[in-house]
Amino acid sequence: MTNIDMSAWMAAGLRHHMRNPLPGRDACDRSAPVPALVRTRNLLLGLNFRPSTRRVRAAAYGVALSVVASAIMAPGSAGIAVAAAPACVCDSAAVVEQALPAVVNIRVAKVVRVRGANARKPELDRFEPYSASGFVIDASGVIATNEHVVKDAAAITVVFSDGSHASARLIGAASLMDFALLKVTVSKPLPVLRFGDSDALRVAEPVIAIGNPLGLGTSVSTGVVSALNRSRRTTPFDASIQTDAAINPGDSGGPLLDCTGAVIGIDTLLISNAKVLGSIGLGFALPSDSVKFAVRRLLNRQSSGPDWIGVHLQDLTPWLGTVFGYSTTTGAIVTGTDPNSPAADAPLAPGDIITAANGRQPHDASDVMQSIAMQPIGAPLVLSIWRAGHSEEIVIRGQPWPHTVALRSDVLASAASITRARKAGLGLHLTKLTASYRQRLGLTGDSGVLIDRVTPGSQANHVGLIPGEIIDQVDERPARTTQDVMRWLAHATRPVALLVRDKAVARWVLLYLGRIDVRDLITPLPPVVAAGGASDVESHVSR
Repeated sequence: MTNIDMSAWMAAGLRHHMRNPLPGRDACDRSAPVPALVRTRNLLLGLNFRPSTRRVRAAAYGVALSVVASAIMAPGSAGIAVAAAPACVCDSAAVVEQALPAVVNIRVAKVVRVRGANARKPELDRFEPYSASGFVIDASGVIATNEHVVKDAAAITVVFSDGSHASARLIGAASLMDFALLKVTVSKPLPVLRFGDSDALRVAEPVIAIGNPLGLGTSVSTGVVSALNRSRRTTPFDASIQTDAAINPGDSGGPLLDCTGAVIGIDTLLISNAKVLGSIGLGFALPSDSVKFAVRRLLNRQSSGPDWIGVHLQDLTPWLGTVFGYSTTTGAIVTGTDPNSPAADAPLAPGDIITAANGRQPHDASDVMQSIAMQPIGAPLVLSIWRAGHSEEIVIRGQPWPHTVALRSDVLASAASITRARKAGLGLHLTKLTASYRQRLGLTGDSGVLIDRVTPGSQANHVGLIPGEIIDQVDERPARTTQDVMRWLAHATRPVALLVRDKAVARWVLLYLGRIDVRDLITPLPPVVAAGGASDVESHVSR
């Protein structure tokens, strides 16, 4: 193909693309068409060429540029006026800059049960630090996170983007979707994040995940929506957003944002393998539409839902449809019902195929379960079913879903477990810091005691204290003798901070000692929802 032939071919192709734009939507504005300039760029760069044509592409690229320039510059030309089309891209940096003030790190002291050092020693309770994430949904100090973040908590601290921190209390938890709300007391309104519409998401749409991976501090990752409605069939709200944006341990509770800065999910789960602790590109987030439903329920216990009829469902496959004489695969097939449930009384039976709920045709079993759960309790639910080769309708009135809101006493650590953890001891053994050791480390002054031994599996071991380190301070007091330090720790009435150093660096380590009352972690209900944040989607919550 000659240069002249190539020019004509490229110009014809460009005119075709300009006159026949492909359907699409922009990442920033879901109603806007994809700018033709992007498609033209791909054509010019040869992104659709096969590898075997790469030598031709290099020659074609220079010729095509001159063709495009001539077409744009030609008087009266309107065929390639692509420069006038505004190109909207996902400005991740701007989105994150706006969002960060409303994102928080969450530090939790959990009470965990561990096995004794040997078979003769019983199991014991100990305090274990845990790091996670959350974000402010209301200016009055309401924070969203996952339920598993605060499970077995003895103390909850929220750290804001400016470094300030506050103790947090639990408003409530929605056990059906691993969601919880916390409350902090604030002196001024907090910046908030708004919820977006997760139902409008599309596969391959850009997303931004913010979290606190491995407790390192606030971190950002980007990716796309890999899949929608990923379900393990454990609850009606188990229809997660899958993303390849890196979600790691510690990111739980953080926001998943779209390109407008709206929260379209909550980072909740990652699937990895035995060789990799962190992300392998399989992260999952709670959809914002389900979260909004949970927010309404937790902030106003008089609100409706979730609705329960006691039915168990499975996705309909072509083979199952053939067996039961049903020709399409949209809907869900009944596998069973709970005894004495509205579904059993209706009656629904194994083999019934639900084809519509209140006139809406569901995609799969998860879709049916969500339609039921979002139904106002007691309102008539009309189910269209396929049974024994013909269609019929049944009307069911649901009941409140059992155990949807977790008891706060079931989420938080018990007072008894906290007491046992305090009595278990630190597992910290100290000795006098000798002059020779002090000289070897280049230390000045007369303070400091040496950590001689740390009991495996103890709290001291878990917070990272190791033999050979030096304790310089206990809170604001210089650590001059082992007797002083051990006495202060034994009589502590609150968590204690140790200033610890080795040869290279010094750091503060927090030990959860003294009086920790689980009652301090419970906030009265319901809180008043201020203007902004969650309230723009929860306007019916009683004021």
